[in-house]
Amino acid sequence: MGIGTHPDDLELLCGGTLAAYRARGHDVTMCHVARGNLGATTGHPTQLADCRSEEAAAGAELIGAEHVGLGFDDGAVDASSEVQKRALVDAIRRACPDVIITHTPQDYMEDHNQTSQLAFAASFLATLPLYDSPYRYLETMPALIYMDSLSGVAFEPTEFVDISPYLDTKLEMMRAHASQMDWLGDHDSMNALDQITTVAAFRGLQSGVRYAEAFHPCITHLRARTHRLLP
Repeated sequence: MGIGTHPDDLELLCGGTLAAYRARGHDVTMCHVARGNLGATTGHPTQLADCRSEEAAAGAELIGAEHVGLGFDDGAVDASSEVQKRALVDAIRRACPDVIITHTPQDYMEDHNQTSQLAFAASFLATLPLYDSPYRYLETMPALIYMDSLSGVAFEPTEFVDISPYLDTKLEMMRAHASQMDWLGDHDSMNALDQITTVAAFRGLQSGVRYAEAFHPCITHLRARTHRLLP
């Protein structure tokens, strides 16, 4: 299960790895916490959110993943919110993942950081039998793995995934988010497709393959594993 903040975050940061999981026959759920309703220079936030949800569904469909949107506003992701924790617990229990991939706790924007904390909290709560939810509790706490930061800044990876066979798929997943191409260029001076390729090439250089994605597992009580979980 990937848990990102905005509808395109998982495509940007771990899309190749999710594609690799699917190629190996694993079920994949792509969940975004926020609606992406502020990611444009013009238009109405509600219309933009609807558009971005459709884009997220299209991106997930390219690899046969399930798409889940929690529907919270951009700028309002809050790991201390009981409403948001409950929504994510329900999504985690429905997906019943062995592995959760989410943002590093110290990324470049607060919504990402709050999503990371939210995933940490909700993945624990999802294992508590007495936590109120219409879905059955998880018997084993999912492993939690942090994905690379945007452009790889201030992130020290300890594991890599060879995405060389899946780079084109990752780029196609990102192209599904057509509304974000101009926005990322205007707001962040960023060509998303170039950034994906450049970072993947750099992480590949570090790990001895052509293209790679980088990760760092959360090592806490009940989350550490003795075997590799990434593809």
